[in-house]
Amino acid sequence: MTISTSIFVLVLLLALAAGRERRRRRAFAEDGPTFECRVRAVGRSPAPWRRLRRRWSRWMWARWSGEVLVIRRGPVLDRRVRLAAQVTPKGVYVLPLREGPRCGRDPIAVRLRTADGAVIEVAAHAAARTELVGMYVAAAFSDLPRAPLRRPENLN
Repeated sequence: MTISTSIFVLVLLLALAAGRERRRRRAFAEDGPTFECRVRAVGRSPAPWRRLRRRWSRWMWARWSGEVLVIRRGPVLDRRVRLAAQVTPKGVYVLPLREGPRCGRDPIAVRLRTADGAVIEVAAHAAARTELVGMYVAAAFSDLPRAPLRRPENLN
């Protein structure tokens, strides 16, 4: 096999893999509103995702399916992790400045407790706030300032 034939075959395989990835990503997005996120473990890793570490992961796509967070992990192998999780009382919060560069511009995060008791953090762009919390809509507004109190009018 000549070098030019090998290069042609390699380019063809890469093009086919890219097309397959695009179709799978589109199919994942059609199942519900998706958002781009990074994930890390807080303490021990959840049972369905033993290799999740305390450092932020690479960017991945995720969506909520009821009370289950579905995360699409791999661009080539298309692995999906399903985590039954609930938003912790802390709700959605703005990431500290030291975390910001790793998680994009104006990043926000939510802390989730999985069914096995593990705690994870999911970070996303601020524009994806409602997709990030899914059905836990009240958590999306937990870090907003309180509304000003109206002064009682004097009834003299």
